Amino acid sequence: MVEKKALAASERLDVAQERLDAAIQAYDANRPDIEAMKEVSERLSEARVCIDKIRQHIEATAEVVPSMRDCPACGRSIRAQATLCGHCWTKVDLQRA
Repeated sequence: MVEKKALAASERLDVAQERLDAAIQAYDANRPDIEAMKEVSERLSEARVCIDKIRQHIEATAEVVPSMRDCPACGRSIRAQATLCGHCWTKVDLQRA
């Protein structure tokens, strides 16, 4: 969940960066607001670096949790968080990590 949010934020930053870069190029370099736009661009770049570091940390430390498991009664595949088998309707214990 956190990884998806970080990825979405990173994608939004990419779009914002592209739009800002285009705006900087469109304006005359002598205009007073160009410096403010450059500062915002630098902050976006810094934010992207932070998000990338967070994503790398998540990837390095995330534990792979199986999404499926076998029903102990019938052996069919069920969701790992299921408390009831959808095939044989046996009540199953919730697996904890």
